[in-house]
Amino acid sequence: MDERHSRIQQYPWLAPVLLAGAAGLELLTPEIVNGAALVAVAGMVAAITSTFRNTLLIVTIGVAIIVVAAVLSGFTDFEKGVQIAEVLIAGALALAVRRMLDRQSVSFSLVRSTVEILQRAVLPPLPTIVGPMVVACRYEAASAEARIGGDLYAVEETPFGLRLLIADVRGRGLGAVSSVSIIVGAFRERAQSERDLAGLAERLDRAVARSLEQYADPFAAEAAEAFATALLVEIDRPGTTMRVLSCGHPAPYLVRDGELCQLDTGEATPPLGMLDLAPGTGGPRSCDFPTGTTLLCVTDGVTEARNAAGTFYDPCQELRPAPDGDPERLIDALFASVSRWVEGERDDDMAVVAVSRVDVDGRESAPSYGERLLRGGGPGAAGTRGGERDGPSG
Repeated sequence: MDERHSRIQQYPWLAPVLLAGAAGLELLTPEIVNGAALVAVAGMVAAITSTFRNTLLIVTIGVAIIVVAAVLSGFTDFEKGVQIAEVLIAGALALAVRRMLDRQSVSFSLVRSTVEILQRAVLPPLPTIVGPMVVACRYEAASAEARIGGDLYAVEETPFGLRLLIADVRGRGLGAVSSVSIIVGAFRERAQSERDLAGLAERLDRAVARSLEQYADPFAAEAAEAFATALLVEIDRPGTTMRVLSCGHPAPYLVRDGELCQLDTGEATPPLGMLDLAPGTGGPRSCDFPTGTTLLCVTDGVTEARNAAGTFYDPCQELRPAPDGDPERLIDALFASVSRWVEGERDDDMAVVAVSRVDVDGRESAPSYGERLLRGGGPGAAGTRGGERDGPSG
């Protein structure tokens, strides 16, 4: 409803045009033709496309047009009196509709702000710098409506290095938020102690099962199919080697020298909540993480975005050249590219996390954003930018 309403609001000129047409019918055509219907429609259009004050103005002008036309005709026709009554009733209805829309807008804004606060409480923004890494993230809902989704991300600095989680819980609403909160809590706790990603994935799998047992609606059709696709990443403390484990999640991308390529994560394990269906399947893969490389992790809102022809979006083909060294610029470019691909019409949420290595001593080609954070902008500047970009996940 909100998106359709926004489209209609792009035509504020429609109500005045209808009034002009009504005036022309009343003043320039035979009496058998009248503009009462156009006046009534103009009032309702104003109620949908404009403010209460403008709607009142349109209704007043419309009534005046019908009254003036009746006076000019001598006001001897009973039908003219009926037309005036009809226009007054239609105007009152238009004003009532505008008032109702205003109240719904206030209620919707309150609900949406509450949802955003809830999401930030469950998933606060990621830290900008974790160890030797610069981290950037962004979440965007598929539409302007206030919906709680199941996309999530988390980053922890651990004795094993930086550990990153990005996941997509099946479903929406409070059930999805409950699963998100449990998965993130389990990740933050177990990422510090589990020695390998496979063990960490098992812990998260149990967390998903626990969320199903405790919070899922037993009468919901999707309750028996609850799961979460997830990607676990570990970058060692020097920041040179990376281990990746995919649990049915889209593979991440590596960006270097303007080229973006998808990382081969090998055979994926089943999604979280379904690991027991295929025990021993898949496992972590190791690869180098060279200086100047940016890791880009996404949810399926990116990889399954379709254009008008129904073709899936491919970052490797569409994001050229890819900004490297600056995670924020990379995410900006990705979201702009996806928006162009789908022509602004997405049907799924998108969550993205990008990680680059910070060059602290300046002996290597440092990420430009990392230099600004560590040397130029200071913590205040970093906090401002991160606060603008890092939205809640879900």
